[in-house]
Amino acid sequence: MYFDLSILCSVLALLHITLYFFLGYGRLVTITNLFAVLGLIFSSAQFITLWSSAHANPFGSMSGLLLFLSQALLLAYILLFFKFKRPSIGLFIFPLAVLFIIGARLLGGFSAMHNPQAASLWLYIHLPFTIIGTAFFMVSTFCGIMYFIQERQLKNKNFGVIFRRFPPLDTIDRLINTTLYIGFYTFTIGLLAGLVWMIYSSGRINVFSPKLVFAIITWIIYSSITFYKQLKGMSPKDTALSTIVGFISVIITYIGVAFFVAG
Repeated sequence: MYFDLSILCSVLALLHITLYFFLGYGRLVTITNLFAVLGLIFSSAQFITLWSSAHANPFGSMSGLLLFLSQALLLAYILLFFKFKRPSIGLFIFPLAVLFIIGARLLGGFSAMHNPQAASLWLYIHLPFTIIGTAFFMVSTFCGIMYFIQERQLKNKNFGVIFRRFPPLDTIDRLINTTLYIGFYTFTIGLLAGLVWMIYSSGRINVFSPKLVFAIITWIIYSSITFYKQLKGMSPKDTALSTIVGFISVIITYIGVAFFVAG
């Protein structure tokens, strides 16, 4: 039941933010936020229900990962709205949240836990923080796309509906910085916890593990962006471009790791 309710609320959030984009009625934003909060609550209830009923590792299956990723995206939208009061980012977040929840619904429940002793506290720090970091990296990419769309509107002096609904360039830049730093911070915590968990569960760090290879490469990509921005400085345009290129690199890396390293 919670699956269906979370899908319904996410779809309604997407519908109302789309209506707001074209009509501009402020009340539609309030309704959007209500459905976003309800979607987060129902998806979280579904996650907890499956976890408690199956007595399984909630992150041990693609269903659990997708469900938690949808929660992270909805949470990111809610937090960013209360900080920046810019709902248009929901145009990018809600479609993915809907797809991830539907994907989790179609894939079924959580998988059985093959090694319960390995499910230490470190595992439950590693996976949630890694997923939350990934969600914020995704949002920073969306903000980067928004930046170039809005910049194009300004260059073409096209002050239509897109220009009015999207945030100003300086606000988008702050959105990018906020999501990039939160993503890097949480992903770093997740990666370090994963290394500790790997030592705890197997007594060593398996450097040839596909998941570890992918996580380290992802961290290197975003740490390079973050540290270069802090040490050398980046223009807002370069920052926006780096988030897009960085996320594309992560996707390519994931495909490469999945097919070549994992065999």
